[in-house]
Amino acid sequence: MMAKDDRIIELLDSLDLQRRGWLVVDHWEADTCAIGIARASEPRRLVYVGIFGKEYGRYDYECELPSGPAVTDYVATGRGDGVTCDELLEVLMKHLG
Repeated sequence: MMAKDDRIIELLDSLDLQRRGWLVVDHWEADTCAIGIARASEPRRLVYVGIFGKEYGRYDYECELPSGPAVTDYVATGRGDGVTCDELLEVLMKHLG
């Protein structure tokens, strides 16, 4: 089990990642309040989700696309602050397919 805040674990459990063809990408293992969710077939196309300083059920996100050969080469294509789970799910579906 990941060492993440319970709210991150609850979010991941609610998203049914496998059915959607998504996976967890954890470039931030030390950050217990953040996680990456990616398309399984394209793991560098991801949505970074954070909950630090947020009230229960609210999330920050950043949509990212690769912009070069290194894992750290990316461009942000969208951001949101304090969105609901339903709003986050819409973003995930749009960005990850």
